Amino acid sequence: MIYNVDFLIAGLVILLLILWYFLGEKRAEDLNNQVFLFFAVIGSLDVIAEIFSNYCIIYAKDYCAIVAVLTTTVFYLFQAVLPLTLICYVQTLYKNKIVSAKRMLLSGLPTFVLIGIVLPNPFTEKLFYFDVPAGYMRGPWYMLMYYSALGHMVVALFLIIFWRKELGYRKVKILLEILVISGVGVVIQLVHHSLLTTGFGLSLGILALFITINNPHANMDSLTGLYNHLYLTRKSNELIARGKNFHIISVYLYQLKHINKIAGIQGGDYILKMTAKRLEELCGKKVFRITGKRFLVLADSLKEYEYYLTQLKQMFDVSMKLDVENKDIATPVILSGIINAEKLGESELIMEYAEYLETLSVQSGLTEVIQDDRQTMNGFLYNKRVEQYLHTAITEDLFEVYYQPVYSTREKQFITLEALSRLHHPELGWIAPDVFIQIAEKNHMIEQITDLQFCRICRFLKENKRLMDSLLNVKVNLSSLDLMRSDCCSHFICMMDEFEIPHNWIQFEITETVATEYNEGLRKVVDEFTDAGIHLCLDDFGSGYANLNTVMRLPFSTIKIDRSLLFDICSDKKREMFYQSIVETFRKMNYHLVSEGVETKEEMEKISSWGVDMIQGYYFSRPLPPEELLKLL
Repeated sequence: MIYNVDFLIAGLVILLLILWYFLGEKRAEDLNNQVFLFFAVIGSLDVIAEIFSNYCIIYAKDYCAIVAVLTTTVFYLFQAVLPLTLICYVQTLYKNKIVSAKRMLLSGLPTFVLIGIVLPNPFTEKLFYFDVPAGYMRGPWYMLMYYSALGHMVVALFLIIFWRKELGYRKVKILLEILVISGVGVVIQLVHHSLLTTGFGLSLGILALFITINNPHANMDSLTGLYNHLYLTRKSNELIARGKNFHIISVYLYQLKHINKIAGIQGGDYILKMTAKRLEELCGKKVFRITGKRFLVLADSLKEYEYYLTQLKQMFDVSMKLDVENKDIATPVILSGIINAEKLGESELIMEYAEYLETLSVQSGLTEVIQDDRQTMNGFLYNKRVEQYLHTAITEDLFEVYYQPVYSTREKQFITLEALSRLHHPELGWIAPDVFIQIAEKNHMIEQITDLQFCRICRFLKENKRLMDSLLNVKVNLSSLDLMRSDCCSHFICMMDEFEIPHNWIQFEITETVATEYNEGLRKVVDEFTDAGIHLCLDDFGSGYANLNTVMRLPFSTIKIDRSLLFDICSDKKREMFYQSIVETFRKMNYHLVSEGVETKEEMEKISSWGVDMIQGYYFSRPLPPEELLKLL
C-alpha cells in the first residue's frame, strides 16, 4: 500500500512554525502554556516519527526491517501519549491546574496500559509486525490505538461539558471545534488507511489553540509590553491552587486623567510606558498592567514584598520627566499592599480588594502607601457578602420599606413621609442603607431595587389611602442610574397608574451629587416629571458642591438641608449664622425647606425660629415599619 505523507509534511510545517513563534515571543509562564508547549512538542515529534516510520515501511524490503520496527514503535508511543496530553491541557484550563495526582493517575491509566502494550510489541506483534514479502502488517490489537484516541476525546468532551461554566463560552467553543477537527482526522485515516490525516488534524487543532487561547499576545498589554490582567488571573489562580503564598502591590496612577489634560494623550501614554519600564527594571516578569491606570506587582516572599514596596515608594516620590514643553510632571501613586493574597481564594477578589484599598486613600497629591490589615480585610469581605446577598434579595424581593415622618413647624403635625430602603441579612443583621445602596449602584443593581421598593410604596398607599388625607406626599429617592433610563418618567408613571396612585402623591428626591452632574438628559427627565404633576426635591444640600446655580437650573419645589450643616449650630456662632443664612436665602426664593437630622430640642427650636417649614429627624421620629407608622398616624 502506498501512503500519502503530504498531509503529514504540511502538518509538520504548521507545528514547527508554531513552536518557532511561540518560543521566540515573550509569553505567559503558567501551567496551561507549559502544557500547551509540551503538547505542541509531542505533536511535532509524533508527526516526525510517523513520517520516518512511513519511509522506513516503504523501504523496509531494501533496508534492515529492524529500523522500520523501531521507528514505528516510537511513533506508536507518541500516539499513546498524545491523547493524555490533550486531557491534561483541558484540565489546566479549569482554574489553571491539573485537578489532582490521584485523578491524573486514573485518567492516565489507559495510556499507561497502552504504553505497556506498545513497548513489547516488537516481540508480541499484537499491534503491528513486518512480513518480509508483504511489508507492514496490522496486528490483531491494532484498533486499540484508534479506540484510545477516540476514547480520550470523549473524556475531554465530558470534561469540557462538565466545566463549561468555569471555562466560559469562548473556550468551550474553541475546544469543541478542536475536538471535531482532530476527530475528523482520526476517522478519515481509520476509513482510508492510505490517507495519513491524523497528524494533520492534530496540527490544525494545535494551531487553533495557538491562535486563540495560547496566543502570546493575548497575555500582553499592547501599550507597555507587560503582562496583562488575563495572565495575572491565570497565574494567581495557579498559585492559589498549589497552596503557594504570594503578596501583591498595586500601583495606581490616580492622576493620569489630569496628566492627559496637561500633556495630552501622548503625554499620558509616555508616562505609562516610563512607569512600565521602571517597574519591569525593578520587578522583572512579576509586574502586570491590569487596567488603564493600574499596575500590579507579584512578590513570592515577604522579604521581596517589603523590598519592592520600599523601592516603589522611593521611585514615585521623585518626579518623572516628561518632554512636553520641558515640563516636569509629578506622578504620585497610591501603593496598595496585600500580604498573603492567596487567602482571598480567587484572583477576581484580589483585584477587587486592591481597588477597595485605593478607596481608603485621601489622594492628597502625594504618593500614599495603604496596606491591608485584619479590620480592612473584614470590611471588604463584609461588603462582598452584602454584594452576594443583594442578588438573592432582588430575586426574592427581601427588601423592606420604612417611612420616616416629616414634621411641619407651622401645622404642628406630620405632613409628609420619606420612604427608606432597609435590608436584613439572616447572619449579618440589618445592613446600613449607605452600604448596600453604594454596592448596588456600583454593580448596576440599584434600578432593580428601586423598582421593587417603588412597587411596595405604591401598594402601601393604595391599601392605606386614608393616610393621604393628612399628608402632602411621600418622598422617594432616585439614583443617577434611575434617572439615566431612557424611559425613566414613563416607567414610574406607569407603575403609579397601575396602582391608581395620583401623581401628586409622590415627590422624587434627587441628591445634590446627582444635581451637580447637570446635563440635557437630566433636564428632560425632570421636565417630564414636572409636566406629569410629580414634584421634585433636592436632597442633601450642603453635603457636596452644589450652589445656587445648580439649585435654580432644575425645577425643585423643596430643598432638604443636609444634617452635616447642623453640627454644632447650638455652640458654634459661625455655623449658626451660616445655617441661618441658607434658610433665609431659600425662603426668599420661595422654596419649601426641610432640615434633616434634627435630634435635640435646642436644634428644633432654633431652626423653627428661623422659619424652616419642615423638620426630619430622630427628635420627632425614627424611620418606622409600615405597621408602626399606621399606629402613629
